[in-house]
Amino acid sequence: MSDVGNPRDHLANERTHLAWVRTALTVIVLGLAIARFGDDGTVSVGSALAGSVLLVAGTGVVVYGSLRYRATARELTAGTFTTARSTVGPVVAAAVLTGAMLVALVVLLVSDL
Repeated sequence: MSDVGNPRDHLANERTHLAWVRTALTVIVLGLAIARFGDDGTVSVGSALAGSVLLVAGTGVVVYGSLRYRATARELTAGTFTTARSTVGPVVAAAVLTGAMLVALVVLLVSDL
């Protein structure tokens, strides 16, 4: 086996990565659904813009989650992983997702006026 460390740690890292991907896909699907909220079945500028904001945010979550997964996997393999890592990244990611949702909501509300 080429990996150093506890296999359970690697599996936990993979589960965490899958949670990031699942969250990202949810945001992307929500963005696609919002983009279809136009009048009479057509896509409005506001709904397309709001959906695009969520698509970009979801893509960013996939990228961030993948980078975090790879970095943790390297640390686990090298035996240098410590549990006292900074939680700034996930907190910022959650804030960005929340901000993207709020921007999408504002865009939808303003476009309906």
